[in-house]
Amino acid sequence: MNTPATDAPPPGWRPTCHEGADALEKRWRFADFRQTMVFVNAVAELAERLDHHPELQLGYGHCRVLWTTHDAGGVTARDREAARQLDALAATLPGAVDPS
Repeated sequence: MNTPATDAPPPGWRPTCHEGADALEKRWRFADFRQTMVFVNAVAELAERLDHHPELQLGYGHCRVLWTTHDAGGVTARDREAARQLDALAATLPGAVDPS
C-alpha cells in the first residue's frame, strides 16, 4: 500500500510537487479563522486515525492540504485514500468551501 501510485487523483485534488516529491494538493476556503481551525483540527484527528500525516499550510480563511508518502518518494494508494476520507469529512464540517 506504500508503493508509488499511478492512478488518477481523487476528484478535486491536483497533482503537484512538494519538497521534490509528487503530492496531492487541495485548498479549502472558510469564512473566518475559527472555521479554518475547526477544519485543521478535524484533519489532525483523521491523520492520527490513519497514522498518515499531511502537510498543512493555513491562514485566515484558508487551508492547503498536501498528501505524499516521503518513504515512497511520491503519491501512494494511502495518500489517495486519505484524500478521499478528508473529502468526506470536510463535507460534514460547517463553512468548508471546496473551491474545486
